Amino acid sequence: MAADPDPESLDPALAAQFEQIRQTFVSGLPRREREIDSATNPGALQGALHRLAGAAGGFGYPTLGELARESLLAHEAGDATRLTSSLACLKAELRRLSEG
Repeated sequence: MAADPDPESLDPALAAQFEQIRQTFVSGLPRREREIDSATNPGALQGALHRLAGAAGGFGYPTLGELARESLLAHEAGDATRLTSSLACLKAELRRLSEG
């Protein structure tokens, strides 16, 4: 699997486009938090966490991606205690980045 490009190594025009897309990702984080909070069934929560875990790293937010993956793994394991804890950490990171 190829590594994600380093935005600083991109042509300036591409780097500007990447930054615009990255900002769109960040501005959508509150919506992603609402999606996680409003998941009405296990499949919806799994999908929301999976999408967030996949996107976060690609946009340069590895901590967010790891927290989403941890929540996903806890959900898949059926570990309610671990899920509650990991979701709290994930939501704190979502809010931190949204306010940043």
